[in-house]
Amino acid sequence: MPWVVRKALKYASLSLNISQTTSIPNLSENPAHDLGSDNTPVTTLHVRQTVSPGNFDSEGSYSVNGEAKEYSLPIFGTISMQLRYMNAMEISDEVLQQKLSEGSPSKTVIDELAQNSTKGWNARVIWGFEVIDGRRYLTRNVVTSKNEKSVKARMVYEFHG
Repeated sequence: MPWVVRKALKYASLSLNISQTTSIPNLSENPAHDLGSDNTPVTTLHVRQTVSPGNFDSEGSYSVNGEAKEYSLPIFGTISMQLRYMNAMEISDEVLQQKLSEGSPSKTVIDELAQNSTKGWNARVIWGFEVIDGRRYLTRNVVTSKNEKSVKARMVYEFHG
C-alpha cells in the first residue's frame, strides 16, 4: 500500500454495514436435490465498507465455508480470502482466546485468511466479540505478514442496530 494512502487512512473513519444470510448449498439450484448429501448450511456475510474521507469504499459477499475465493478490493488489489468458523479455544494467543471466549457465549469466532500473492503478503484475521468496559463490541484482530515481518492490529466496532 503506498505511503500516502497509509497516511490518509490513519486519519480516516471506517464504518462497516454487515448483514448475513444462511443457505443450504445446491438446494436453490436444484430443489429436488438429495438432502442426504452435504446439506450443511453456509453463512454468507454481506459487507459494505465506507472510508471517510477517501474513496476507498468497497462492498462484497463472503461465504464462511472454508473455501478460498478471489476478490478485488480497491486498496488491496486482488486477494484470495478464506473464511471459516472456529472455536475460540483453537486460538493460539491465550489472551485473545480468553477475551473472545468471554465475549461470545457460543465460543465461536470467524477465522479469515487473506493473501495477495502478487504483493507477497498475507493476513490472518479473527472476528469475534469482546466485552470492553462492560460493553460488547465486534473486534477484528489482524496479524499481517510479509517476508519475515509481521504487524498486529485490533479494530473495535461499535454496534448500531
